[in-house]
Amino acid sequence: MNDGIRLAVKRDIPALCKIWRDCFSDSEEYIRTFYSENFERIKVVIYEADGKPVSMVNIFSACVVTEKSQQNAEYLYAVGTLKAYRGNGFMSAVLRHIVTRAKESEKALFLKPSSLEITEFYKPFGFIGRTYLCPVSLTPAEIIDIDVCDISCVEYNRMRDAAFKNMPYVRWDNGHIRWCIEENKLFSGKTVKIEFESKCYFLLGYPEGNTLIINETDLSLSQLKQLSGALCRLFGTENLKAYMPYNACNECDKTISSLLCNTSERNIYVNLIMM
Repeated sequence: MNDGIRLAVKRDIPALCKIWRDCFSDSEEYIRTFYSENFERIKVVIYEADGKPVSMVNIFSACVVTEKSQQNAEYLYAVGTLKAYRGNGFMSAVLRHIVTRAKESEKALFLKPSSLEITEFYKPFGFIGRTYLCPVSLTPAEIIDIDVCDISCVEYNRMRDAAFKNMPYVRWDNGHIRWCIEENKLFSGKTVKIEFESKCYFLLGYPEGNTLIINETDLSLSQLKQLSGALCRLFGTENLKAYMPYNACNECDKTISSLLCNTSERNIYVNLIMM
């Protein structure tokens, strides 16, 4: 029986779900929905030991876009090892494999660290760059009327490209945007197009208790302040927290959005990297 690194195939999905449950707090429904909706469009690199997958990294294709260049990229998600197999270097072997392949193909890599402490684990593999978002908390303003409608993944992506074209950012394909919209629904969220001051804007958000969490929008901070009351009413919340691009405001602390590897770009806007 050969232990080692390989790509997961469909028959591995139950084992992947087991690793996920062992590492993360997501519901069984979410995990199964994730693989049902995404397995055909992603790749999952695993370490197999004792005839079964014991470590995994789920990989999504993306692109780092600047005004002058584009670099193919991969987003690493749900990085985990079964508890019983930790401490054997299996995940380290998988990450070295992924980084080596990325350097050979000149792809950038990025991932969202689950905590500040875990960033140290990724440093030896080359994940030394950092990107940031600005979390902004707002108290609802006076409610004003706005026109709101649903938005398709294709239109969202088109508007997103137009909104962020003047800064380095991660571009996703329509399949990824579609999943983010569906994932948002699993958290009772809405993805909408908003007409305000004769222009249209996009917004992806979900309620978390009494707070509206805005994962992404192209509304400016000043516009969000004006619309905060209307948005809270739309989502049935009492206050609002928005994750804005690093250059959107100077009045709040930054939070790490992702760690970068194999790219010279910095200050990249990275969002829509799952909840």
